[in-house]
Amino acid sequence: MAVEEMITSLPTVSAATMQDIIYAVQGYVSPSVLGTSVQETLQQVYNLFQGTIVLTYPGNPNGFVAGTVYQLLWDSVDDVLWVCTTSGTASTAVWQQCISSQSNWTNATTSNITIVPDMKYVVNNGASLITFTLPTTAAFGTTIEISGFSSGGWKVTQNSGQQIHFGALATTTTTGSVASANQYDYIKLLCVTANTTWNVVGSIGNITLV
Repeated sequence: MAVEEMITSLPTVSAATMQDIIYAVQGYVSPSVLGTSVQETLQQVYNLFQGTIVLTYPGNPNGFVAGTVYQLLWDSVDDVLWVCTTSGTASTAVWQQCISSQSNWTNATTSNITIVPDMKYVVNNGASLITFTLPTTAAFGTTIEISGFSSGGWKVTQNSGQQIHFGALATTTTTGSVASANQYDYIKLLCVTANTTWNVVGSIGNITLV
């Protein structure tokens, strides 16, 4: 580029390759801190994008991976694509499943799991109980499914103001829970009042309500 030639005066191209060099400024802060003019390849720009926008993690990222809204993450174990819907740290960021090769089923292998709306879980934690906690935010019509598999079983606990109804029965508001009695018990929950109220709309086995 000639001295004092404007970038906007340069010709455009109809196609580009990853080896093409582009003009960039690194470290710009203000008119008095201009940064350094550098050249970068499109491959370097792509690598930067991939490393900060598209993440990878071996499993469900909720509770394990920090995120910023609209970041994507590929679960390399369950073949699930997640999108960050609430920015936060590894413990507070909320990741929502958006594409799965397993019809939204995920392998649950840890003892404590905060449920992600519209997720389906297969309990697979050996002889140890898996305690699921209802999401604090869930839209009307959200569903959750849990299928027993390992001998430790499962339990679904509630947050403040939440309750689960099972026909004529209901859990204790806030402190109540539903749990499996047998290894292969199954439950499907439907959110009927946003954030707070869930109905059991499907079950297999002897579900315990508290």
